[in-house]
Amino acid sequence: MFSRRARSARAYCEHEKTVTIRYAGIERTICESCGHVGIRGLDGLTGTASRSQFVRESERVSAPVG
Repeated sequence: MFSRRARSARAYCEHEKTVTIRYAGIERTICESCGHVGIRGLDGLTGTASRSQFVRESERVSAPVG
């Protein structure tokens, strides 16, 4: 968790040291200095999305009840 000092410094951070993760059509950019997270959708997705594309591991291994 960030301290109060870090939160107030966040407004002045220029986010020069970042990590970018692109997954499932979403890009997340995280500042290593202040923890700011930026999120944006990526272009170029085509086709129809199905629920099975986003299934969690716990849903894969367990059989449906009923």
